[in-house]
Amino acid sequence: MRVIVHNSVSLDGSLLGFEVDMTAHYRIAGSYKADIHLVGSNTAAAGLKMFYKKLPRETEKDLVKPKTNRKLPLWVIPDSGGKLKGKLHSLRHFDLCRDIVILTGHSTPKGYLSYLTERNYDWHYMGNRPLDYSHVLELLAREYGAKTVLTDTGKTLNGILLNSGLVDEISLLVHPFIVGRKRFPLFDEVKDDVELTLKKSKSLGKSRLWLVYKVKIPGRTT
Repeated sequence: MRVIVHNSVSLDGSLLGFEVDMTAHYRIAGSYKADIHLVGSNTAAAGLKMFYKKLPRETEKDLVKPKTNRKLPLWVIPDSGGKLKGKLHSLRHFDLCRDIVILTGHSTPKGYLSYLTERNYDWHYMGNRPLDYSHVLELLAREYGAKTVLTDTGKTLNGILLNSGLVDEISLLVHPFIVGRKRFPLFDEVKDDVELTLKKSKSLGKSRLWLVYKVKIPGRTT
């Protein structure tokens, strides 16, 4: 399985504090033709605030699985706390999403599980410990035939994946902006050195640059 970390950042590596070119961001994400987009619950909630001043009301159509293009990626969201209860319908019909899959845990409220079941969302119980993402990737391969997983998330989940040696590539859309002292650094939670090899460097106009790095994973020769 191929795992790609994809983010839009400022020149000084911040995720926040500047205006992201969302069209270019999702165009790059789509170019990978990933089976799965792994999205953090905080990132999903922040995205809803960005796109909606007020969330649309849930309708009867939102209670069934959408009939969407099977080539679109599934969005898999770890949300053991039920943060997205009452909000998932707005994500479900995003035009770049096939459907939503939720990863739950021991602390997940029963009301959230009922909410997911009643609305025909796939959900998977991942145990009573912090998520082991090697097991998550095995689940996605087994249940959904996933071959390419792309993260569209913040520094916490990306840090966990890099710390676990599970990332194959890092894709960065670099914007011509320096956030400075108020920056929110993407790699702030990476514990150890990560050796990279540049695979691609492409100018996208408006002084933006797309960089793709291969991650050197210890013990892997290819």
